[in-house]
Amino acid sequence: MTTPVPPAAGDAPPGPAGPIDPLSRPLAVGGLQLGRRLFMAPMAGITTSAFRRSVRRWGAGLVFTEMISAYGIHYGNRRTLGYFVHGEDEHPLGFQLFGADADVLADAAGRAVAAGADLVDLNMACPVRKVVKTGAGAALLADPHRAAAITAAVVAAVEDAAPGRGVPVTVKIRSGLREGDGLGLGVAPRLVAAGAAAVCIHPRSAAQLYRGRADHSVTFALAAGSPVPVIASGDVDGREAALRLLDGGAAAVMLARGAVGAPWLFAQVLGADEPAAAEKLAEVRRFATEVLEMLGTRAVGHLRQFWPRFRRRGALDRALALQLMQARDEAGVRSLLGL
Repeated sequence: MTTPVPPAAGDAPPGPAGPIDPLSRPLAVGGLQLGRRLFMAPMAGITTSAFRRSVRRWGAGLVFTEMISAYGIHYGNRRTLGYFVHGEDEHPLGFQLFGADADVLADAAGRAVAAGADLVDLNMACPVRKVVKTGAGAALLADPHRAAAITAAVVAAVEDAAPGRGVPVTVKIRSGLREGDGLGLGVAPRLVAAGAAAVCIHPRSAAQLYRGRADHSVTFALAAGSPVPVIASGDVDGREAALRLLDGGAAAVMLARGAVGAPWLFAQVLGADEPAAAEKLAEVRRFATEVLEMLGTRAVGHLRQFWPRFRRRGALDRALALQLMQARDEAGVRSLLGL
């Protein structure tokens, strides 16, 4: 299958067709120059190397690893270090880290840069209890002093690891711990003062998890007063939603769960038509092949979360999706998909 969306290029003067699409205008995040303002959000258990390659084929301008434990990196956990594995065709690539100890995060960030990170993102948004109870993720919204100290330590470590490269440190936050508490807007200026090159906001509270609607009035309020780019995440389900966020002041937008099972959503947000069923199936086959090659015996279980999503998005019919869910081994998956 040919690449549906060509690699992002630099800005150019408006041509006969009119001004450049807002999502295709270059953006500088610290020293990192990006060719598109449409990014893939990091998602635990989802954004593997194969997933990143898939969305890059359809137009994602920046992709991320899964959320990686800084402690696992610091202590050399083999499985955690496996999250560093990536291919050259995945760049530009951000490594997202989480933790609550500034020294540990600084060490992990330096190692991430040495491993090839183009950007280091600090997760101060994760609402999952096992993360929050350690003082990491969204818990840091209620501890602005620690959040700023972590950011400053990581910025210094990244510069030490790659002097002159301009690798930016960004931070992802939520609107708060509980609806209306305003913690996100309160902590963001301190993160920027500590050296964050951009702030990504998912404007739901941690208590909401992923329920309800993202309140992007919070995004717009943050963007209005921010000296660095603000990246919007949450309920970006199509081109109209993405452009509305840019119009409101966001510098870029992220696609997350809406693109799981529909990597072509990136191309559609960039203005392309929905691909035909045959094109969708070709992408499923390519994605599955890469997952099988990379994850080995773990691939069959990992892929089960994708089959229902691919079916809902018109890439698989009901019968094939059910058969794939019931496949017990790699050979079964390959046979069903004709790989």
